Amino acid sequence: MTRWIRSFDFPDVGWLQLSVNDPDGAELAAREIAQRPGDRARQYAEAVYPELKVIWENMRKREAAPVVLYVPLVPQGAPPLVPASAYVEGALCAPAERTVEAVLDQVRRPQPYRHGRPEITVLELPAGPACRLHELMLEDKGDDGRRFVIEHVDYFFLPPVFPEVLFKLSVNWASPAVGPEMVDIADAMAATLRISPEQEGGGARAQGEQDLLAEGAREPR
Repeated sequence: MTRWIRSFDFPDVGWLQLSVNDPDGAELAAREIAQRPGDRARQYAEAVYPELKVIWENMRKREAAPVVLYVPLVPQGAPPLVPASAYVEGALCAPAERTVEAVLDQVRRPQPYRHGRPEITVLELPAGPACRLHELMLEDKGDDGRRFVIEHVDYFFLPPVFPEVLFKLSVNWASPAVGPEMVDIADAMAATLRISPEQEGGGARAQGEQDLLAEGAREPR
């Protein structure tokens, strides 16, 4: 079965890659935070680690890769301490499901978690034609009874050279904890998405690597 390499550019400051295929991926990310300048970096890493672990487990189940997280240089006053994430998923699908019209039909369906009207557009991007979904979601109530608003932009890519796979780049953030500039960051990530089949003889398989999709290389900017 074909395995694919995915990657995209992301900002340097505050962002780090979560190695989903590494069983110690959450620990490695926490170690990177602990090595930041400042006397409280180690305590910050310890506080963030539980969120990193939950995200790592979720992304591994989803077979998502690459996964990048925004952990601000200055800790936020309240959870989430990881207020933004971006990742790519891929799935084999039938030809009838892999059209712009089919994707539009899917994303237009009403969802109980939606807050307000979603913004849906069709784009031509370097990685191929894509449907873009920008919406607000109401999360379940927390321990204090409040419901949180999550904003996200999803890009459903249909690269013509990979006719059997539908790829999704998803960028999510806690709103309004992270400002509206995240929309621009998400669009920049989508514009730099690269997808290619893994070359034969590409080396030994990394632990946890998926048959369909392999983890992308880190491409900071």
